[in-house]
Formats: sequence, structure tokens, C-alpha cells
Amino acid sequence: MEFYRKYFGLLMSVAFKYHRNEEDAAAIVNTAFLKIFDNIEKYNPEIPIEVWMRRITINHIIDEFRKNKKHKETFIDVVGEETYESNSNTENNIFEEDIETEIVEEILNQLPNATKNVFCLYAIDGYSHKEITELLGIGYETSKWHVKEARKRLKALLNKHQNILGWKNKTT
Repeated sequence: MEFYRKYFGLLMSVAFKYHRNEEDAAAIVNTAFLKIFDNIEKYNPEIPIEVWMRRITINHIIDEFRKNKKHKETFIDVVGEETYESNSNTENNIFEEDIETEIVEEILNQLPNATKNVFCLYAIDGYSHKEITELLGIGYETSKWHVKEARKRLKALLNKHQNILGWKNKTT
């Protein structure tokens, strides 16, 4: 139970990247913990346990996408199609970082599910386009399109938030 409590938040942060609903994310995490406990003898101590657990959780999420036909259909070559789903050098103190993290999560959640998921796999979790195509059963160009589309939309959404909140553009 101590192990579960210690790492629950870490795995929830992984699940929240792919599921907006807290109940769905928690279900994913609980199933991932079962897989972790079932395979604990396969754990290689040379790898940080957090990395190993994140990988198991992400693999479980990918397996769920494969099983769920509804999700799979959202990945079928949507290149060129517009399908939108709308949901929503100074040091920062912890409070400011928490607010910025919440804003980034809110912005990510405004992306269409398929685009958000491919982007998270590529940009956050470090999968290559080739790996994403194999994992999700989508075309290579479709994977690249989702990442490009996510970047375009994220840039526009970040600019909008910068204007609303009065942030200064930190990129040059």
C-alpha cells in the first residue's frame, strides 16, 4: 500500500495526459499497478523504477486504445480533415509553476483527442513516429501530421493565454 501511495500521483500524471476524466485515469493507473505487481520480478534495478512504471502505464494506455474501436477510428488517416473537440531568466515560485502547469494541461486538453495523444507520445513520452505508427496502427504521415497540427494549435493557444495573462513571450 505504501508503494501504491508513493507512486500513484506519478502514474496519474501520465494517465491524465491521455484521459481527461479522473475516473478513467484512475482506472488506467489501477490496472497499470496490477501489471507492475504481476511483473515486478522482471524489473531491472539498473533502470529507475519510475521510468519502468511509466513505460508500463503508457503501454497499457496504448493497449486500451487498440482495444477500443472508438478511439482507433479517431486515428484513421485524418490528414487534411478538420475534426475539433473543445474541452478546454527569472525564477518562478512553486505557486507560479503550479499555475503554469495547470494552464499547460488545460491547453493540451483543448486539442482533439487523437492529436493530443500522438503529440504526448511523441513530444512528452519520447516515442518516434515509427514507434507511434506501430503502436497505434496509423500511417507515418498521419503521426507527423498530428504532431505538426498539435504544435500549430498549441502555439496559437499559448499566444492567446499570453495575451490574456500578460505573459511576455520567452521565445525569440
